[in-house]
Amino acid sequence: MNTASRAVLLAVAISTVIAGQALGEELAKSTPGQKALRGAANLSLGLVLELPRTIYYETKAQGPLLGIPAGFLAGFGLGLMRTVVGAYELLTFPIAVPDDYKPILSPSFPFEQGRTKVSPALIERPKEATQP
Repeated sequence: MNTASRAVLLAVAISTVIAGQALGEELAKSTPGQKALRGAANLSLGLVLELPRTIYYETKAQGPLLGIPAGFLAGFGLGLMRTVVGAYELLTFPIAVPDDYKPILSPSFPFEQGRTKVSPALIERPKEATQP
């Protein structure tokens, strides 16, 4: 390999690493585009993927006798919630609500691993001011 080929290969490798790092930092932040993408994914796949995932986690925790029916009911409810949240996020993606376009559900997308949880910031009640 001649010197020019090595220089080009090194430049491509360095630019790939730098671009990957910049993309990783960008994906760590929430943006309006990511909110719209989350909304579209949750709206279209929320019920379809939430149901089997919840059945799996409930069966793993409680055994098949209780886990399958409990997982079906909980998965149906969580799937409907994910679908409604997806519609909300898709309709309000230009508006920074909740703060900084943070996801309402965790995991953000229906195809990510883990049990579905609602963001603690949305459940938490505002602290009342203490009176002197």
